[in-house]
Amino acid sequence: MIPLDWPLREYSQFQACDGLTWHLQRSGLPPDAAPTIVLMHGTGGSTHSWAGVVPALHGHYHVVNIDLPGHGFTEVPASVERTRNPYSLAGMSRLLHALLDGIGVRPQVVVGHSAGVSVLLRMILDGYLAPERLLGVCPALVSPPAWYVALIAPVLGLVLETEAVAGTTARLAAQTRLIERMLGSTGTTLTAPQAARYRQLCSRPAHVHAAIAMMARWDLPALFRDVGVLRTPVQLIAARGDRWIPLAPLRRAVARIPGVTLTVEEGGHLLPEERPEVIVHALCGNGD
Repeated sequence: MIPLDWPLREYSQFQACDGLTWHLQRSGLPPDAAPTIVLMHGTGGSTHSWAGVVPALHGHYHVVNIDLPGHGFTEVPASVERTRNPYSLAGMSRLLHALLDGIGVRPQVVVGHSAGVSVLLRMILDGYLAPERLLGVCPALVSPPAWYVALIAPVLGLVLETEAVAGTTARLAAQTRLIERMLGSTGTTLTAPQAARYRQLCSRPAHVHAAIAMMARWDLPALFRDVGVLRTPVQLIAARGDRWIPLAPLRRAVARIPGVTLTVEEGGHLLPEERPEVIVHALCGNGD
């Protein structure tokens, strides 16, 4: 059940495809009247990650905003998790391809935040997408800093076998300031309603499980082994105050992507929520 106050809930729909029940939001201009843009949030996010961006896109695009497997309100049955590896880059790439194919979406523009950038790159390299451009915001294309690994690593080995960790984390999120500490570690300033959405999501064990499982199965080396053949123009936006994606190693990593451009903006890791106007300007010029 989607909360009544969930951002852009009026555009929400559910789509059964390839064993999953996907939550997505479609809005803006009709697909035959404007380019289609697909928005892909990062680990632990959901469609709400783009709530400040989407309304400004309505006059320019047909907008498709998707909850990744297990995240938000997209449901992954246990049988799919056992057999399809839905939280790996390759598995997510295949499942998202099936969804977009099933709903007849061929995006001209794709936009990712954090790990969503890696997912979109994997889909393009796998031949599942052929967009005219990719915009990546605070791209998770480097290993996280040591303090973050120390915080998360103790649970990664457990998540492959059980959801008990996710249930425990969801309870901690409800009873402690764990979510506030995690959000504070991003370097982002959020409003009270924005922070409340993460508390809502992290009270759901399935969402927590999906986020941890996604981190446990991440394989950036394989992505970078293939990225040399990329032909899609890639524009990346980093945030100067991003404590999760350090700028210096990010610069070194993205230099391996053919034709990439990288700009730096003020803000933290959750830049689409903190400064949505930056993303709107990159996509629509003056943002009108």
